[in-house]
Amino acid sequence: MKAPEACEGIEDVRGAIDGLDREILHLLGRRARYVAAAARFKTDQMAVRAPERQGAMLASRRAWAEEENLDPDFIEELYRNILSHFVGREMDLWRT
Repeated sequence: MKAPEACEGIEDVRGAIDGLDREILHLLGRRARYVAAAARFKTDQMAVRAPERQGAMLASRRAWAEEENLDPDFIEELYRNILSHFVGREMDLWRT
């Protein structure tokens, strides 16, 4: 993958973005497997929801966003969606 400044046309840019999106999806798949593993260690629904953990996670993701010059509000919203999905999935796994 070329560095952004080395791209010679829109196809280079689009190809790089597609590759990055594929990597993001691969990482989300890995995250899902860790969520499934975490469900084995939770003792009740409150442990699955872990609101204090979610709050700490969102705060750290906001800080990481700022370090990467990304909009922390956007990243928080993105992670709220990720957490909502994966907590729901973990709850389903925990119940089984």
